Amino acid sequence: MSTSYENVKNWILNSGLVISHPNNENYGAVHSFLDKKNEKFGFLYPEITGYAVSTFCFLHQLEKNDQYIKLAKASSNWIIGIFEKFGGIIHGLEDGNNSRKQLAYSFDTAICTKGLLDCFKLTKDERFLDYAKKLVEWLKGAITIQGTILPYMELKSNEFRESDEVWYKKSGCLHIKTSIPFIQLHQITKDKSYLDSAIKICNTYSRFQNQDGSFSLHENVKTINLHTMSYALEGLLYIFSVTKNEEYLQSIEKALDWCANQIGDDGSIGLWFNSKYKSKAVYPIAQIIRLMILLDKFHNNDKYIKNVLKLHSFMISLQANDSNQKVNGGFYEEFYKSMFSWKKREKLNSWGSLFAIQALYWFENYGKINFDESISNLY
Repeated sequence: MSTSYENVKNWILNSGLVISHPNNENYGAVHSFLDKKNEKFGFLYPEITGYAVSTFCFLHQLEKNDQYIKLAKASSNWIIGIFEKFGGIIHGLEDGNNSRKQLAYSFDTAICTKGLLDCFKLTKDERFLDYAKKLVEWLKGAITIQGTILPYMELKSNEFRESDEVWYKKSGCLHIKTSIPFIQLHQITKDKSYLDSAIKICNTYSRFQNQDGSFSLHENVKTINLHTMSYALEGLLYIFSVTKNEEYLQSIEKALDWCANQIGDDGSIGLWFNSKYKSKAVYPIAQIIRLMILLDKFHNNDKYIKNVLKLHSFMISLQANDSNQKVNGGFYEEFYKSMFSWKKREKLNSWGSLFAIQALYWFENYGKINFDESISNLY
C-alpha cells in the first residue's frame, strides 16, 4: 500500500484521535478533529465513533490484526454507554458544553447502529446485536408516514422534532442513509419488517432528486450539499445491492454523472452549490471516490476511473505531510474561500480521514475490488 494509506492509518490509530487507554472512562471514543494550531482535539463524537467501529472492522478484514477487534469492541461499548446514559445518541461530549447532551440525532443513531452491527459480525458477541436492535427500535420512532426522518429527539420531552435552525436539524436527503442498519438487520434476522422500513426510507429519494441528477439538501430548496447528497447515494446503493431495484440504480448513476460534470481541472469539486458557502472538503470527495469505484465494479467497466483519478489527486493535496507525528497523515477538512483566495482550514478531520482510508484502499486495489464483497463494508 502507498505511503498515503499507511500514514492516514497511522494517524487514526496513533495520533490520539481514538482514546486507546483502557483505564480512561471514554475508552474507545473518537474525537471530532485535531486543531493543528493548538494541537488540541475537538469534542468526543458518537457518530464518528460509529464510523470508526466500521473502519476497524474493515481494517481487520484486510489484516486480521487483533488490535482492531479490541478497538472495535471498545468503541462499540462506549456507544452503548452513551445510549444508556442519555437515552439516545447525543451529538457529543465536550467540557462546558451541555447543549450537545440535550438532543439525540436520528442520523447519528443510524451510523452508530451500523458500527454495532459490523462489530457483531466481527465478534459474534450478541450484546452488540441486542443493542443494535434497541437503537433501530428507537430510530423507528423518527420515521414519518411519508418515509422521511425526523432529525432529532428532544430528550427532555422524549419527542422527535425538526427545526429550521440549522441544516442538520431539518429532514433532508442525508437521512436516506439511515436505511442501512435496517437492511443489515434484515440480512441478519431475515425479518422482512426491517427491509420494509428501509425501502420506505429510501423511496423518499424522489422528494430530493432534481432533474439534472443532483440531490437538494432539503425538499423544495435549491441548495445542494455534496456531503449529504453522498449520504443519500450510499443508502440507495446499499439497498440496491439487496433489492436490485433498477430505479435506485438509475437514480445513483444520474447523480454520479452530475458529480462528474462538476469536477474541476484540478480534481476538486465543491461542497456547496447554490449557496453563499464556498468550500472544497475532503469528506465528500472520499465519498464520491468510493461510490464511483463501486459503480464501476458493479457494471464491470471503468466508466468513472478518469473522474476517480482526478478526485484522488485533489484528495491527496489535503493530506498532512508534517514532521509532527500527531499531525502527519491526517486529512485537513477543506479548502475554503476567503475574500481574496482559497485557504486550507487547519483542522485535521476525523470522518474525512476515516472515509479517505477506505477510498485509498479501494483506489489502490481497483483491479481487485468486487462489488458484492465490498458494498457491505461501505460506511
